[in-house]
Amino acid sequence: MYTIGLLTPEHFHWAVHVAGKNMLMHEVKRPELYHRESLEGLANKMMMEGTGILAFYEGKPIGAIGGVLVPNIYNPNIIVLSELMWYVLPKYRNGRAGLLLIKAFKKLAEELADEATLSILPSSDVKPETLEKLGFKLGESAFLFKKGN
Repeated sequence: MYTIGLLTPEHFHWAVHVAGKNMLMHEVKRPELYHRESLEGLANKMMMEGTGILAFYEGKPIGAIGGVLVPNIYNPNIIVLSELMWYVLPKYRNGRAGLLLIKAFKKLAEELADEATLSILPSSDVKPETLEKLGFKLGESAFLFKKGN
C-alpha cells in the first residue's frame, strides 16, 4: 500500500541521509555536492514551508520530492516552487511512488506558488510525456559546464 505525506521530523534523517545523499551520489553522480549541513538546512526549510513530500510503502519511506518557495528572479511577485530533490529507491521505481510524488508536488505548487520547476536527469526513466500529461511544459533544457571537464 502506497501513501504520501509531508516531511516530518520522524523521517527527516531518511529524507536527508538516504534520499538526498543517494540522489546526489548515484543519480546526479556528483558526490562532491553532498554536504550534510546544507542538505539538512534545505530539508528543514522544506519542513517549515510544507514543501517536502515522502512516499511510503507499507509505512516505510521509499521516495521523496521536495522544493523551496522562491521569488522568480525576474519578477519577485511570482512565487516559484523550485524542486531540489526527487528520489525513489530503485526497488520501487516503475511503480506508483514516482507518479504519486509528482502529483503531490503539483498539488503543492497549485496551493502555494504561481508556478513550479521540475527537472529530470538524462538517465531518468521518467518520460517527458508523463509530466506533460500532468500540466508541466518543457520550458528550457539546462546544460552544465564544470571546470576541468
